[in-house]
Amino acid sequence: MAQTKAIWNPSVLVHKLVGRIKYFFYQLSVGRFRGFDLYLNSPDRVVLEDVIIPYFVSRSEYHKILFVGCDWYTKPYRKLFRNKEYWTIEIEEWRKKYAADRHIVDGLQNLGLHIESGYFDVIICNGVFGHGLNVKEDMEEALNQCFNALREGGVLVFGWNNVPQYAPFPVTTECENFKKFKPYVFEPLSTSEYLVPNTEYKHTFDFYKKPVAS
Repeated sequence: MAQTKAIWNPSVLVHKLVGRIKYFFYQLSVGRFRGFDLYLNSPDRVVLEDVIIPYFVSRSEYHKILFVGCDWYTKPYRKLFRNKEYWTIEIEEWRKKYAADRHIVDGLQNLGLHIESGYFDVIICNGVFGHGLNVKEDMEEALNQCFNALREGGVLVFGWNNVPQYAPFPVTTECENFKKFKPYVFEPLSTSEYLVPNTEYKHTFDFYKKPVAS
């Protein structure tokens, strides 16, 4: 059978190039460079990347880390956690290009299908509630999965936007599975509930610990 030569279409190539250029400048407009890596330039991400992540990186008792959700601005986290056993989970398969080498393609509600109980030292779930996890039943199961996947004394970092358009319901007060955890005073911020200053969406970090059985 004769092979058909691909038709070179300049207009298609130009369209793709223009699209990539526009996307690049969009990233520049919302991002900030550190070395050769591009990070999302927002106050909550600065707290996450300059305070929260470095703390867990510096502590030897926190080695197995799960980060929930992947996008272009999480790609550099592979370097930040390079000396840890770093995992990611993301329901959209195409986003695995931004993920860790140890990556799970699934929703957080199904974490137990991939990981044994008590495996992780830290789970960071930031910006997922209201951006995919929108239904209370799903959020309850996601919290249940986090609780089961954390070791005793393990930490859950839960970041969310406390405004109606991104908070379908009062998550920290209505989700019963938060009660399985104990509030954890995060040492660098001296609190278990931190409202990031100067954020339009009232981004809040809540810190929880899985209790140690007596």
